[in-house]
Amino acid sequence: MTRDRRGNFAFLCDFDGTICPTQMMDFLYQRFAACGMEFADRWQRGEISTQEEIVSTFATVRASREEMEAALDTIEIDPHFPVFLEFCRSRDYSFAIVSDGLEWYIDYILTRHDIRGVDIYANQIHFGVGGFRFDFPWYDDETPMRGVCKPRIVRRYQERGRKVVYAGDGMSDFDVIGVADHIFARRKLASFARAQGVEFTDFDDCRDLLEKWRTLSLMG
Repeated sequence: MTRDRRGNFAFLCDFDGTICPTQMMDFLYQRFAACGMEFADRWQRGEISTQEEIVSTFATVRASREEMEAALDTIEIDPHFPVFLEFCRSRDYSFAIVSDGLEWYIDYILTRHDIRGVDIYANQIHFGVGGFRFDFPWYDDETPMRGVCKPRIVRRYQERGRKVVYAGDGMSDFDVIGVADHIFARRKLASFARAQGVEFTDFDDCRDLLEKWRTLSLMG
């Protein structure tokens, strides 16, 4: 790919399994939901939407916000992510996390690792006396099985004149294939892209991601 001027890129990145090695929804379900992975497994099979999975699973959670956040205190992120983020900022690249998980735990985990000011597109949980309430501000009929329409967010940046580079690993990332300008993929996303005959770059971690970005001359 050819070089572009400084600041011309937006780097959008999945969270669970990408920035954070742990699949956070599974982590929370397995520890706090009486139903365990029942609805998550149904989502994996394409039987229910993200909204149905989240609402149905959390209906069986009796833990408090404080109890769940104590568990979040044990979660690590890719140790190379802060360097990668700083690189994007130094180049005036837009950077955002785009996740079909929950904004609450993403922000909590990043703040715990002293990372602030990152744009996050994700589903929202609200904690109240009567239990949990959810909002899905990035839902769109284009991707009815997801809580967050990732193609919609990719196009938001493209409409601002940015070339969008996307990194991810899971099923909720499949929808950006054919929409983002370049894909960095691993695990399920890499397998899906390969099966679709779509060009992508594989990666191991955020250090590898940055090194391969340089090699591909994607930087301004």
